[in-house]
Amino acid sequence: MTTPLVTIIVPVYNLEAYVAHGLQSLLAQTYSHLQIIVIDDASDDRSPQIVSHFARLDNRIHAILKSVNQGVSAARNSGLAQARGELVAFMDGDDWYEPDFIAHAVKMMNQGWDLIAMPFFRDDPAPRPVRPGLRKAKQLTRDGLIRQMLHPVGYIRGYLWNKVFRRDVIERMQLRFDEQMSIMEDELFTATYVMATHHFLYTGHPAYHHVVRRDSATQSLGVFGAIPQQLYALWRIHRVLRHARRRAKANKKETVKIDH
Repeated sequence: MTTPLVTIIVPVYNLEAYVAHGLQSLLAQTYSHLQIIVIDDASDDRSPQIVSHFARLDNRIHAILKSVNQGVSAARNSGLAQARGELVAFMDGDDWYEPDFIAHAVKMMNQGWDLIAMPFFRDDPAPRPVRPGLRKAKQLTRDGLIRQMLHPVGYIRGYLWNKVFRRDVIERMQLRFDEQMSIMEDELFTATYVMATHHFLYTGHPAYHHVVRRDSATQSLGVFGAIPQQLYALWRIHRVLRHARRRAKANKKETVKIDH
């Protein structure tokens, strides 16, 4: 088994009660060949000091301390600009990994998949169990994965943090997060990536803990406040899907012409 460098990108904003636990979970990974990029987005609590402390503890952690708050998309883009790993994973600063998250991801990605997705625990506040039926691995078609990503419930969705990506694909596509979007920017990024790749696996192995917070950015907008941004995001995502399918159809027609 090859041992690729894995970059983990962690955006942080005012998470002093959570970030130490999350970073400890990264340092406790059984797979050690890591580049951990933690971006503090100009927090006004003790998050920068905590992040700096962990960067001093372990040279695999690189801290980016922003002086101006620019939002989670800009923070992740800062991480991608410094990413050097063959594989890229994301962790939200208030969440945490089980010790085998990266080891499992590397084992699966070494089989040749372009993207893997995993089920996850919801910590509300204790981790809710993942049903046995969700623990079965299955190969996904592109259309099947897109449907699961856009479905309002489920254990795949368009989240970044329960997936692992290949950096060569991200760089080839010059794929970055739209810094004007504050909702569903992760779905847009993932959908664009999926439409440019072919091989996808749902591993059935839960190793990510998503901490449910009542004060998160999405929750603070409220149901009605989020609707306009959600509609815009869905429009952007469906435009990506349409353009990719049109290109695929045109390429298929061109192949047929050449064959004849």
